[in-house]
Amino acid sequence: MWTRKGLKQETKEWLKSFYWKAFIVCLIATIFTSGFKGKRETRYDFNHTIPSLTTEEYRIELSPGPNRFIFDNFFENPFTIRVLGFGTFFLIGLASVVITVIIGNLLIVGEKRFFINAFRGDEVKISTVLSAMRKDQWLPMAGKMFLLDIYLFLWFLLLIVPGIIKSYQYKFVPYILAEDPELTLSEAISLSSQLTDGHKSEMLVLDLSFIGWHILGGLFFGIGSIFIAPYQRGTFVKLYEHLRGDLSTGVYEQFYE
Repeated sequence: MWTRKGLKQETKEWLKSFYWKAFIVCLIATIFTSGFKGKRETRYDFNHTIPSLTTEEYRIELSPGPNRFIFDNFFENPFTIRVLGFGTFFLIGLASVVITVIIGNLLIVGEKRFFINAFRGDEVKISTVLSAMRKDQWLPMAGKMFLLDIYLFLWFLLLIVPGIIKSYQYKFVPYILAEDPELTLSEAISLSSQLTDGHKSEMLVLDLSFIGWHILGGLFFGIGSIFIAPYQRGTFVKLYEHLRGDLSTGVYEQFYE
């Protein structure tokens, strides 16, 4: 059995020997994943997307005539401004999705592999965060993680509460794929579901227990939260290993026969 307090205390002691390596790994993974997720909260005022295009400094460079007329009517048209604003928003969002799918998700798997290796006493190397980007793993892993994102998106689209439940049910899929990239997504989901069975509410409480740290980190323009990442993510790797050890060997190893 595990307790939240005991798990967090174990993680603090465990991280002391390689905290800064873990910090760099978490930072790399965060840079390529937080952008896309953050777009959900972004707001755009399409009426003010390119206000500088109608300022006097631009007008004086245009001589009277057809070109001046086209410029004024094109960039002062509210519909045009909205189209340009929406197009900019769409392209930024699309670029973020692509970066997350082909790079960010693979860095998440590499981050989990880094922590799992550290837990099991293997050599701790920052380059492990890039391990899922090997030629033989890149596309299959990107495909599995992208499908996982779609599954979670559809659950959240259905209702918030089922989405939260499923997010914890699928929580350990990246950890499982980090251990064995050859597993199919359905096998990884099945294992994650068994590992989290009866623990999802406790996992939610464990996540919420870090809110105080993030509020404290937010006082420093959000930068402080970056330093908490190794602690929080390391704690969940510890939990993964605890639950993996508690699960029946026969059930877990059916996929490794």
